[in-house]
Amino acid sequence: MRHVSVLVLLLLFALCVVAGVSFLGNNRVHLQSRPTPTFARAGKQQTSAPAYLYYVLKASGGFLLARAPEGHAHQPLSGPQPVTLIGSGFGRSEADAVLSLQLSPDGRYLAIDGTRPDAEQVWIYDTQRMRVNLLPADAQGNFLRWLPGGNRHTFLYRPMFPVGRIPQVAMQTWRATMWQIDAATGARKGVNLGIPAADLVDAAPSPDGAQIIYSTTAGLSQGSDTWLVRSNGGTPRHLFKNTGAEAVNALFSWSPDGRHIVYERLVDSATPFLNAGLWLMNAQGGQQQRLADTDGGHGYAPAWSPDSRKVAFIARTNPRDAQANQQAQSLQSAIEVVDIVSKKINRVASPQETGMQLNINPVWTTDSSSLTFTALNAPNRVLGGTLRYWLVSTGPSNVRPSATMLTAPIPHVVAVS
Repeated sequence: MRHVSVLVLLLLFALCVVAGVSFLGNNRVHLQSRPTPTFARAGKQQTSAPAYLYYVLKASGGFLLARAPEGHAHQPLSGPQPVTLIGSGFGRSEADAVLSLQLSPDGRYLAIDGTRPDAEQVWIYDTQRMRVNLLPADAQGNFLRWLPGGNRHTFLYRPMFPVGRIPQVAMQTWRATMWQIDAATGARKGVNLGIPAADLVDAAPSPDGAQIIYSTTAGLSQGSDTWLVRSNGGTPRHLFKNTGAEAVNALFSWSPDGRHIVYERLVDSATPFLNAGLWLMNAQGGQQQRLADTDGGHGYAPAWSPDSRKVAFIARTNPRDAQANQQAQSLQSAIEVVDIVSKKINRVASPQETGMQLNINPVWTTDSSSLTFTALNAPNRVLGGTLRYWLVSTGPSNVRPSATMLTAPIPHVVAVS
């Protein structure tokens, strides 16, 4: 529900436009004919505001934004309390979906990336004034990531289509590949990468906000290229190109110390949910290493431990199920942790332990010793999903982890922050 992520999750809108296939992702990436609610949670941001977890819930009037106080293990301390309907009838249709919820680094704003059958738009919720607005209101496109530096509430946005006529004074901005948008004022700055926005797959800023790593593609079977550019502009630097099977690079995640990046190499195919590869590289795109198989297409972003030594990721437990390659509802997943030095992999949560089909949304505790995650069965288009929060230690790989349930069931959930 998060990703991060998240997603998000983001990603492969470019392929959808080129190939004429509709898009759904969450900080996170797949192609299919109709959106299915996805559950993706982006990495936690350090904020000075009161700590809340945010939710989008299914309600009769449309999608309802709710929140709950956040505990020390990143679990809700109570049931989610309603805040406001997102509005504009969003969520009344079964085809409507929330792709990601991401809180700004300063905790002031929540980005809600949503999709309808004919559009993808971003709503921004002001956590202090408790009101929600479309931003930008004159464009269709998708949220990418918050920028960590500067005012700590500016986000990267991929503009796809204008809503109404483009004023002459705005033409130059519309020629840019992506925008930097201030959530407080709505002011925008174009970032021209020399390609159309439709060719952008994913973009992720470094922890200090100084650099942005991004990937591009010309369409299905064309592979992808990965680039690095300074956030304040300049000439992009080409890092590498991928072709072949696992050729679409996405879901970039920088280590907290800024030294490494993990990402997914997705299969360059119209089949939406094939397994992907989890890869590690240094911050300049070198020393590439394949770490593991990871779930592909659903948009669950990998999550770094705060000490930059381990990465949690989602692994399919039914990789040979052909139906799960085509249908999001058929995914069965576990959470695994890889040590980036030893490369050892430890499965810490799975359907066997929780009794739930989906084990997702890993969030590290501050001491890097444990993960909080959510477990649920496949969500229903009409009712949403019912999830529980769990906590599990990520100790040595020779010690079988034991997960502990933290909360009662939370029903009607469409997305969590």
